[in-house]
Amino acid sequence: MPVSRAKKAEMVRRRRAVGDLFVQGHSQIAIADQLGISQPTVSTDLKAIQKQWREAAVRDFDEQRERELRKLDALELESWKAWQRSQKPSQEAILTTDGTSQRTQKKVAEQVGDVRFLEQISKCIAARRALLGLDAPTKVAPTSPDGSEAYHCHVMSELMRLAEQSSVGPVVIDAEAIERESQLPRLEQSKPTAEGLVTDEMPNPVPTSGVT
Repeated sequence: MPVSRAKKAEMVRRRRAVGDLFVQGHSQIAIADQLGISQPTVSTDLKAIQKQWREAAVRDFDEQRERELRKLDALELESWKAWQRSQKPSQEAILTTDGTSQRTQKKVAEQVGDVRFLEQISKCIAARRALLGLDAPTKVAPTSPDGSEAYHCHVMSELMRLAEQSSVGPVVIDAEAIERESQLPRLEQSKPTAEGLVTDEMPNPVPTSGVT
């Protein structure tokens, strides 16, 4: 049986109220008590609302991120309302009396608005952009462990310190030095021993005892 237009409109209004209370942190039981409906109805409405939120999102955010986005929307909306109210002229009634009569004077003061509400709106926008990943990541240059100097400067200073502590004194560490150090084990292994020394010289003839 199709849902009538009136019932559909009522369901939309109810789910909007359920969603507003949900993002404010109310439990399902508290929402049901406040709206005069059952907890299963609240649970069903929340499933439909969360489905709509996921379909409306440009990316597949998880449930927690969806909730945080809706909280930011509600906070930004209230901040805009407060900003608009802060721009309206303020009115003040001044009552004076001279003993026999009273006189009321109305005083109106123009207001330019409270910029603190705009700052709150800016924070909401920045938080939403961070949740959606719209801003490019901040590049952080590598530094020393304590963050006091650039990483390459830290490495060079450490190399110089180790070189000065070496028994042979400061040395230049470059590609040639590294290659020379890597060849030392090979040279040690390939050095011939005294017993195994082979030369190109002919051995001395063994002397004979007069045999011709």
